[in-house]
Amino acid sequence: MLKQSLQLKLQNKLVLTLSLKQQLSLLLLPKLQLEETIKTELQENPFLEEISNIQPESEPIKDFAKYYDEEEEKSIYNRLAYRPSLIDMLEFQIELEFEEPEKTVAKEIAGNLDSRGFLAVSVEEIGNRLGVSPELVESVRQRVMRLEPAGIASTSVAESIAVQYAELFGEDEQAEKIIRNSFELVAHPEKLKNLYPDIPEEQIDKIVCRIKTLKPYPAFDYSDEPVQFIEPDIFVYDLGNSFEVVVNESGIPKLKLTTAYRKLISDKTLPEETRKFLENKLQMALGIIKGIEQRRENLKKITEFLVDYQADFVRKGKEYLKPLILKDVASQVGLHESTVSRIVSSKYVQLPSGILPLKAFFSTRLTSSSGDISAEKVKYMIAQLIENEDKTRPLSDQKIAQILKEKGINVARRTVAKYREQLNIPDSRTRRIRK
Repeated sequence: MLKQSLQLKLQNKLVLTLSLKQQLSLLLLPKLQLEETIKTELQENPFLEEISNIQPESEPIKDFAKYYDEEEEKSIYNRLAYRPSLIDMLEFQIELEFEEPEKTVAKEIAGNLDSRGFLAVSVEEIGNRLGVSPELVESVRQRVMRLEPAGIASTSVAESIAVQYAELFGEDEQAEKIIRNSFELVAHPEKLKNLYPDIPEEQIDKIVCRIKTLKPYPAFDYSDEPVQFIEPDIFVYDLGNSFEVVVNESGIPKLKLTTAYRKLISDKTLPEETRKFLENKLQMALGIIKGIEQRRENLKKITEFLVDYQADFVRKGKEYLKPLILKDVASQVGLHESTVSRIVSSKYVQLPSGILPLKAFFSTRLTSSSGDISAEKVKYMIAQLIENEDKTRPLSDQKIAQILKEKGINVARRTVAKYREQLNIPDSRTRRIRK
């Protein structure tokens, strides 16, 4: 009896893990990728079925023509966005996921990657540069490897693949052993089977098959492509004294569980392997249905908070952006920081002024005599100072820092230089115009 109870607990834990992983993976997906993922799952999962004949009143997306100019909505430029660089994506995630001093270490790691996405210097060298221990650098690197893309900042192909495998398929001791100790034999499954007789042959085949779907280099998909087409995940309508937020689910199939396979799974004559396959598929189906619902609810909840908090930014422009970090949003909407991070990642919002990434609503805090001020506000002030400077005697970074200090904003010269570079503004010597 005790044995039967233990088996039930283990099975329930597996069920929760499969369903939860599916739900978490959907939180990360922008609209177009979500659409493709659902369509693929519909073809491969026998428990999923598309709901047809939806009544018009149950369709959540409204007539956008009433809120946006029809020709502008169809314009290709309204769906065109610059592809974020790998370093941009990493720095954004680091801002959300890390606190000092780990944040400085994480950014230093991100700045020392080679073209493949591997760490190009040793942890000891980074530690010496920053005056911290190699142990701290290594612990931060382990966390950086779990950012998107998974495996970034690894020191080898095997380490990168091991991290990707764990992130995509879950922790697996057998897979970990094969990848870490015998990665060079993945192309020769028979040799692996001889080397690891304690692992079932079909399990080795499955591990090898999964490994072949992973990227040997974590930066593989981040080549210098100038633009990409996007579709907004959320529409925001300015109603004058408030905002209305609508999640874009047009083109996304509505799903339900089938009944035929649910009856089949209760058939006691099924082979154990078939039963296990069906149980896994059922949990994946439950996970994707629940995941779509959670994505919709959380995306709306977070966006409603963002546009209300940053109302001046939405209506007036970037210079009105308030300081806002991940912790602030998480505490206000009642979600875990990691959930907010997943929701915000790679999502775009359609405002009356155009399409913006959700990350545009975030900005780190800087101190001023009148209270906290956002980094974006300081960047705007720097750009304005440079735009209005005497071009024959352009302002140096030190002079800009001094002017900002006189306005009550304490910013170091190196911070001014960093913000100026992020704005793609050359230094004072390059800007000088000689008469």
